[in-house]
Amino acid sequence: MSSRGGTEAFVSMWSSIVLLILCVGGTVIMRKFQSSVAVGFFMGSVVAASQMFLLVFLILFGYIEDRLENDMPVDGERLNGFVCLVQAVLLGSFAAILAAHRSEILDQKISAEDDEDVTYEAPKRAAVV
Repeated sequence: MSSRGGTEAFVSMWSSIVLLILCVGGTVIMRKFQSSVAVGFFMGSVVAASQMFLLVFLILFGYIEDRLENDMPVDGERLNGFVCLVQAVLLGSFAAILAAHRSEILDQKISAEDDEDVTYEAPKRAAVV
């Protein structure tokens, strides 16, 4: 018997959808639309997602206290809370790295429109001596 209904399921699904949109949107922005507005929007989205995961971590650890009072198991909440904390730290670190190197990113515009005949070449393996 849960003490919160479908709230935790909704938060888990919403977090997954936000991460999926962040991955797809970030890939599109970093590959195709490398303008200062787009990179700034992406950086803000990463910071917002990091804060969302930090709040989910705090909420899940609040649920642990609630479940302990009702003599219910808390292993799932601990695991989910730890994963959310790790995700918040990783997203925050990525946002900091992106902020530190945004001028380099904007200087290296990758444009497939200029070079239509460019083909991908895999890097060569170094010879082991």
